[in-house]
Amino acid sequence: MNPRDDAPSSAPNPGDDELYDLETAAELSGIHPGVILELVRSRVLARIQEIESESDSPRFDARAIYRLRQIEVLREDRTLSMHTVRFVIGLIERLENAERELRALREKPL
Repeated sequence: MNPRDDAPSSAPNPGDDELYDLETAAELSGIHPGVILELVRSRVLARIQEIESESDSPRFDARAIYRLRQIEVLREDRTLSMHTVRFVIGLIERLENAERELRALREKPL
């Protein structure tokens, strides 16, 4: 499952340093802003910039946009419930962490 397969050419790359507001994140991912906020509240998605007041919009980096696109693929293309999406995203994050740890161990000199 690669959410970039049908990504518009303006989709950010996970290594980009730019931050995106809620509305831009919604446009880039195809997910309603209210759903994005629920994902943040339920800790499925991490925001980069803390919300200081009710009027402030959270900011997201390219990695969060990538994660949102994965979520959208799971919800729409694979028709998974939000509960199942949360579970799958948790598994993906654990796998990515394990892969990073393995790479770090392989790069350590003996």
